[in-house]
Amino acid sequence: MAAELILIGVGHVFDIRDKIEEIIEKEVPDAIALELDKERAFALQSSRRGRKYPNFLYSLLAKLQENIAKKFGNAAGSEMMVAMKKAKELEIPVFYIDINAEKIIKQLWQNLSLRKKISILFSIFLSLFMRKERIEREVEKFQEDVDYFMKKMEENFPEIKKVLIDKRNWHMAKRLEEILKENGKVIAIVGEGHIQGLENLLEKEEIKLKIIHLKDLI
Repeated sequence: MAAELILIGVGHVFDIRDKIEEIIEKEVPDAIALELDKERAFALQSSRRGRKYPNFLYSLLAKLQENIAKKFGNAAGSEMMVAMKKAKELEIPVFYIDINAEKIIKQLWQNLSLRKKISILFSIFLSLFMRKERIEREVEKFQEDVDYFMKKMEENFPEIKKVLIDKRNWHMAKRLEEILKENGKVIAIVGEGHIQGLENLLEKEEIKLKIIHLKDLI
């Protein structure tokens, strides 16, 4: 019998906690896999006060995510928090399947030219002041044609696509294959931007794949 994988695409800034809880309670998986590394999982579950970041880019990205989440009356990563909490309640094992965030951001920063570093930092800075309505429109556009946005990213910032998307997709796909060997049904909660890549990597006869997109949750 084929192992079953339920891929859930999320946006780390949206309040979709109730939906995540509902899915876990309905499916009662043998395991839950999260787009986190152990360090980020620990940071989510502990106080953020006084937290140190490895470099300025990591700090700015974290600030941007927190800022956008506040616009939606939410805390960044709340969907991961509720998944961990529900897993504990139901005694479901949790696996952290992502590459260490600090290492991956450091690698990206080292691979960028000075011009691209300035361009990215400027874009992030402007995004800090983006209105909620604009964010919602951008999310809708992204969900309508994920492939287009990925191709544009590869054209304009191939380093970002390779390090933040492709490399992590490959790593998470391998981890999911390992987890599925030991568990009949697995729920994996990852950013919507990783869904298409993971789907392509995991489409095999021995894996029964079900996908729940972000647009189905918000």
